Amino acid sequence: MNILAIETSLPHASLCLYRDGHIVFQTEWTTERNHDEWLFPALQKAMDMLHDSALNIILVGAGPGSYGGVRVALAAAVGIAQVTGAAVAALCSWAQLAEEGAVVVSDARRGGWTMRRENGDIDVVSAEYLKQQQEEGVRILTIEAPGVMQAKGIRPDAEGLQPTAEGLVQTWLDMSSDAQTAALNAPAEPIYVRPPHITKAVHKPWEIRR
Repeated sequence: MNILAIETSLPHASLCLYRDGHIVFQTEWTTERNHDEWLFPALQKAMDMLHDSALNIILVGAGPGSYGGVRVALAAAVGIAQVTGAAVAALCSWAQLAEEGAVVVSDARRGGWTMRRENGDIDVVSAEYLKQQQEEGVRILTIEAPGVMQAKGIRPDAEGLQPTAEGLVQTWLDMSSDAQTAALNAPAEPIYVRPPHITKAVHKPWEIRR
């Protein structure tokens, strides 16, 4: 089984190639924008390491995180899949950060917090809700840099967490065969185009507004 994994949901991004049971190539970079400038040279190196072997699966970190970064990775994955015949699965980037009795959060702006629950559901909640969760014994883990949450009155149990391409591979290997099949059959899209991050449009794009 040969797996290519791409994680670009945060400025600190990574890519790896899992081949014959081992990570045989891994690279990382940091950029606020222009992930494509770093991604495509890394992809070329990974594909060169396949030699004549088939690429079976491409995993992409679907966020939460940078919408632009995730879109670049998904576009690259779909393009490679069309050439190689590999399947594409978009996985929640935070699944690898999950711990029992904990939620993973990041600043959703406008006073809200994006939260991945222990069961995998993703919601947008208030700071007051997070504080209530802590009072009930739930641990708060965050991708935010040290000090960010404290400045807003929330003291996380762990901060500065970083999802990685290698973590995506491990997430995949830990999934049941049914869960893997469901992921491969699901649309390869960013987390942010799924509820609760989107709302139904009042008008359809093709409607004439008066």
